[in-house]
Amino acid sequence: MKKYLLLVLIILALFTIDHPLIKEPRDKLLQQGVDTLGETSKTQYSLAAKQARHEIANEIDLTPSEKEYLQDALATDEKVKVFHVRFCQEHELNLYFFGPKLQTICDVTTKAIRKAEF
Repeated sequence: MKKYLLLVLIILALFTIDHPLIKEPRDKLLQQGVDTLGETSKTQYSLAAKQARHEIANEIDLTPSEKEYLQDALATDEKVKVFHVRFCQEHELNLYFFGPKLQTICDVTTKAIRKAEF
């Protein structure tokens, strides 16, 4: 019980002391935790985007740079919609994809958007 009480006191001290040697690493650690939790919640609510990325990866052979681009461009459901409007509906020039690859991606994003709406 004494060890538990000592541990609680140390943790409380670390959260309440404003000395620069303690405060800066503590703030960095807390910010890192908040960022991780934010990314996790985005992933949970972007199931259609996750499914679209997975289906595209199964249908098309992608280079590492193309995978990285799609990971960012199709990160959330909202980004999938923006990508679809820009490159599939308005036929804006995409520096990574064109021709049959872009058509396949457009087909997959169309299906993902329709599933997300239902």
